Amino acid sequence: MTAALGGVDLNSIITQMQSSGGAGDVLEDSRRILLRAAKEVQYSLETPKETCDRFRYSGLDLSIAHVFYQIKLFDILVDRADSPISTRDLANETKTDPNLLVRLLRYAACNGFVKQSSEDSWTASRSTRTLALPSSQANLEDAYDIPVTDFINAMQHYVDLPRFLAQTSYQNPTDSTKTVAQLSRNTSLDFFDWMKENPKHYEVLSNFMAANRMAKVGIDAFPFEDRFPSLFKKDQKLESSTPLFVDIGGGRGQMSRAFKNACPQLPGRIIFQDLPQTLASVPSSSEGSSTIEPMAHDFFQPQPIKGARIYFLRHVLHDWPNSKAELILKNTVDAMRGHDSALLIDEKVLPDMGASLATAGLDLNMMMTFAAQERTEKQWRELLARVGLRIEYLLKYNENTGDSVIMALMVD
Repeated sequence: MTAALGGVDLNSIITQMQSSGGAGDVLEDSRRILLRAAKEVQYSLETPKETCDRFRYSGLDLSIAHVFYQIKLFDILVDRADSPISTRDLANETKTDPNLLVRLLRYAACNGFVKQSSEDSWTASRSTRTLALPSSQANLEDAYDIPVTDFINAMQHYVDLPRFLAQTSYQNPTDSTKTVAQLSRNTSLDFFDWMKENPKHYEVLSNFMAANRMAKVGIDAFPFEDRFPSLFKKDQKLESSTPLFVDIGGGRGQMSRAFKNACPQLPGRIIFQDLPQTLASVPSSSEGSSTIEPMAHDFFQPQPIKGARIYFLRHVLHDWPNSKAELILKNTVDAMRGHDSALLIDEKVLPDMGASLATAGLDLNMMMTFAAQERTEKQWRELLARVGLRIEYLLKYNENTGDSVIMALMVD
């Protein structure tokens, strides 16, 4: 007998998973197919009112999570393992009114944040354990109210988005000084100029970006020896003074050190470039050695390092609308030396169909804050073609998020 879920043949999926021998890619693909099918079943079973309720109350999720972080509720439940705890005991530990707390818990249980064990007791759910992780808290608190979100306040942006779109006649934003963020913050400055006016928040942004750069990165997965065979030949002519790797907008140099670890045998200069205020926050012990160099540089100005073998951009172009992204790329192309130079871009590549919630949501956040965007493969090809580049190779190293490395060469 064939079992189906949301039009998906469950027996076929289960057989595929069993025959994979635990292969990660197969299991992950199957998991995402089943998750998408389960959502389709949920949506098809909802009454019209249930659909409206799901939209109406979705904004509460982040607010409730924020409250629970403030009172350490997730941590308390996880510490109790699977042992139920009463509302009153929870209220005592969190120093909250039990009449208030039970109302918050009731909503949280509807969405799986916690599990209601009995009429008056609660335990940790799988989501509780996930939300209790420091990485989860940093991710969600960023969307709510850490200092940097005096500008990037996702919650306020969501509220103001309908008004902004109505005021702009529902046009796609392309000017970084005319976004939802300016409306929400009552400023005419774009994000980066606003940061210059508010230096106390710059360190918070740098810390957030540094943490973000510690996630899985394309450098670790990229086949450098296959794609740059000439660099690895015994008779290669690289010298210690040769510009090897230039990380443009490279923050505190995390990707430069990752490249050095991936290709330790290659001689040549490894350079990470960013604005002076960013480089000022680089610990002296992290600045590197004679082969890893920090360099102050504004990527809207001509690239000072000419003829490097590899130029690298990670999570830069998605911060800018196409007009500004083209300028960044043009400055890089002007410094490249024919096919002796290549540009690697570590960014998301959106699928044409079936984008994940995380990638589709991030795309809208980039729109609301920067008038920027995440891009599909077609959009990447069009953007690169406008500055005289073509995609030579594309490695998607995380299928779920679309994180990819694009290798671009100059058009013949």
